[in-house]
Amino acid sequence: MQNLGVTAEAKSVLNLLQPGVQYRIPSYQRSYSWQVSDATALIDDLIVGLDEDRPHFLGAIVTVKTSVPGLFEVVDGQQRLTTLSLLLACLRDLTSHLRKAPDLQKYLSDDAREGGWRMTLNQVDAPVFRSLVQQPESTLNAEMLSCTEDEHSLIFDNLLAVRERIQMLSPVDRVALANFVLNNCPMVHVEVDDRDLGHKVFQVLNTRGRQPSAHDILKTELFERAKFSSEEADKYARAWTQYESRLKTRNFDDLLRQIRSLHDRQMRGNFVTGFCNSVLEDVPARKFLTSYLPRFVHAYMELQQGSIRLNRTLREVDDHLALLGGLDHNGWRAPALKFLVTHDRDADRAREFFCDLERLAFCMQLVVTDRDARLRRYRRLSEEVTSDAKLFAPDGALTLTPEEREKLTQRLKGRFGSVTQRRALVLKLNSLLPRGETVSPKSDITVEHVLPRNPEPGSEWIEVWPDLAERRELCDALGNFCLLTKADNQIADRLGFSEKRDTIFAHPQRGAQFALTRDVAKEERWTPAVVRRRTTRLADLLIRNWKLDLPAG
Repeated sequence: MQNLGVTAEAKSVLNLLQPGVQYRIPSYQRSYSWQVSDATALIDDLIVGLDEDRPHFLGAIVTVKTSVPGLFEVVDGQQRLTTLSLLLACLRDLTSHLRKAPDLQKYLSDDAREGGWRMTLNQVDAPVFRSLVQQPESTLNAEMLSCTEDEHSLIFDNLLAVRERIQMLSPVDRVALANFVLNNCPMVHVEVDDRDLGHKVFQVLNTRGRQPSAHDILKTELFERAKFSSEEADKYARAWTQYESRLKTRNFDDLLRQIRSLHDRQMRGNFVTGFCNSVLEDVPARKFLTSYLPRFVHAYMELQQGSIRLNRTLREVDDHLALLGGLDHNGWRAPALKFLVTHDRDADRAREFFCDLERLAFCMQLVVTDRDARLRRYRRLSEEVTSDAKLFAPDGALTLTPEEREKLTQRLKGRFGSVTQRRALVLKLNSLLPRGETVSPKSDITVEHVLPRNPEPGSEWIEVWPDLAERRELCDALGNFCLLTKADNQIADRLGFSEKRDTIFAHPQRGAQFALTRDVAKEERWTPAVVRRRTTRLADLLIRNWKLDLPAG
């Protein structure tokens, strides 16, 4: 059979931990993370399996072959292998009077080999694992060993919990449990040729461990290439954990993909390989971890929070950012990140950039429907960001062409059937009207169609708007939109115009808190002529604000 780079074999714990085999948890991987409830649940499952005299399947572990014979790098299985080691250590020490200890110790280390530990955890966990678990009789004196740091507490706490469970068993049952775990608890050992494949295999296995994210996988390559000392690896592993905590997993993965997009024009193939072949060709791994990545994390958080730190307070920049956040695509974020990372925090320069970026992004959403065309435009903009001469040039990617200006101008006077398009536009319009404010796109604000999309037969709407074609034409026009909360929108949808206006649109705590809705409340009647005039007026507001009526430059 063709070598597919993957082999899988069911093995007993005895075979997995046989002499001459070692497992390594790289220093850049997350630490042991099982809680006491996780560890004790496994022990209880094993005891039940022993009592019922049936094998207990422990799931799969995924390892990567290394250049050292017998040494495997663990992709998945750290939590179970570590917890099994806690169990074997407790059984070793609590059965020492039965001369079982030497037999069990060999599943934790090779006494005949220098440094022949069966398992080596990362640089944070390894020292305490050595002293608490892998040394003979260490579990009996665990409380006397120093174990005060938070990173060590899970191994310490779980060891005490496992030891308590084992102490409840009779000496005979302890020996029986040791034999049961070693011989009757199979695991599937999946060996792969490289890490990328290993993580892909893991993603399709149903295991107790947390599925590794893109940044978990990438971390492996980065830390190896950086060639950190132990102290440096510990420092930057902690920093990496802080980034994940601050951004959360999905956003951290997104940030790394955004960074890759700034260096990789194709964005094809495996994420880790593509990242290393593009980003690390431009930025060495050590520099990436020590200075490059921290700047991007800070900039990403600013974009996420909608607040940019500048050399002086300028609300307009944050307003542009809020409006960008309401769009249905995020291609604008890569050039925005690069701008924040590579430029000083001059408020005037930032205002000019984010003003033009907002206009470009709205044009991409409303006029450019081809996804690849959008990506090419944002990629070109990202390449021009570092040069002011190119960034603000009349023929630069940030500037709309005359054709794009004309298309966007005409588009504003048409219909908007897309929910995200009309919501983004009404949020923008609300900020442009007198006493208008920029409403966060994260709010529960919805777009209210003053003329309902499906008026009831026989209602006053049908009397004022008898022409079906005209209703369809103007219902989704800018002039027919205003803002309401979701709750008010549901109520207003069933009302005639006068009742909507008086009870909701003009109410200070309801529609009147929004400039776009106050604008509607000024009208005596809601007719096709009113909507047409209002559409033209609102479109003109956008045209002037985005300078679509002025020459490029």
